[in-house]
Amino acid sequence: MILNDEHREDLIKIAKKLIRKPHSIPTDENEEPTETYIEYLSLMYNPEIAKLVQYLPVFPEGIHIAKFANLVNIDKKELIKKLDEVSKKRFVVTLGRQYALPDPFMMYDVPFIVKENYEGPDAKKFADLSRKFFIEDKYYKKWETSWKGTPYMRVLTVSEEIDPEHEIMPLEEVYSIIDNHSSFAIIDCPCRLRAGISGVRKCTDKYPLHNCLQIGPAAEYIGAKKISKEEAKEIMKQSAEVGLVLTTDNTAKFTSVICSCCECCCGMLRGLTEFDNPRAIAKANFISSIDEDACTACETCVERCKFNAITVDDFANVNAKKCIGCGLCAVTCPSDAITMKRFERESIPGLS
Repeated sequence: MILNDEHREDLIKIAKKLIRKPHSIPTDENEEPTETYIEYLSLMYNPEIAKLVQYLPVFPEGIHIAKFANLVNIDKKELIKKLDEVSKKRFVVTLGRQYALPDPFMMYDVPFIVKENYEGPDAKKFADLSRKFFIEDKYYKKWETSWKGTPYMRVLTVSEEIDPEHEIMPLEEVYSIIDNHSSFAIIDCPCRLRAGISGVRKCTDKYPLHNCLQIGPAAEYIGAKKISKEEAKEIMKQSAEVGLVLTTDNTAKFTSVICSCCECCCGMLRGLTEFDNPRAIAKANFISSIDEDACTACETCVERCKFNAITVDDFANVNAKKCIGCGLCAVTCPSDAITMKRFERESIPGLS
């Protein structure tokens, strides 16, 4: 709740620090933070805290607690104590003695990642406000796609079903990403959890909730229970088998998550299935290939495809423009008639 004009101004200062960062924030026609977003931030930062954290840099930048204390003219120990609750809720990033504001991506999701938040008294307000500015303020466009038109996330092809005759670049293969890291945490999917709290989740009886994989620094920041590399692989395999699309950061330099995305709740996939954003997510550089002799026209692949990319006559046919290369059709094909073949169409930012 915005308590007074001074509180509002401090929240606006926080919001404006996020505008030029990746994923940005919802803004009006004058590029000012929307009222809904300011109300959302007020659930995180009361007037006292907002006055302090407006001086923090945005993660991954940080400021040492001693320098921060000098900046706001408060004793270091007192400042740590004042920020203890918001730090536990991850509304302030703390890594060692470094403090920062969450980046816009985490600002949007952290109310549905930390248990203390999504089981707290403001959970429904967080969910309703975030869904409102995501759709009504068209924040989905900024959240999904950079101002250059580059999607922030990309689709991963399910590993076991890739055509062995074609070389696989490690960054495009689920298990290779996991093998290249050592720290993992599994959390509830923020998208499905948000929809559930708002009472609009359509896939409650269809898809599991606890299968969003945090990797590396993200796993450390979230503070969720750690899992092994083998457990991470098994959870990702199970996600693909039940029909969830695996996605990750669309960059070669930094991997923070592997998401298990559904068609009805995921902010990225809905950009393709519901909203007017054809660049909501980068497609995988693989495409489904049908062995016409092996195909029995059972239509299992049609049921599995989220994007209406497959039709069946005497055998299955793949529409290359609609196929995103996720491989879900191949995972459960009863006749093993589908493989994922190399199909160059996207460049991964930062990949030399």
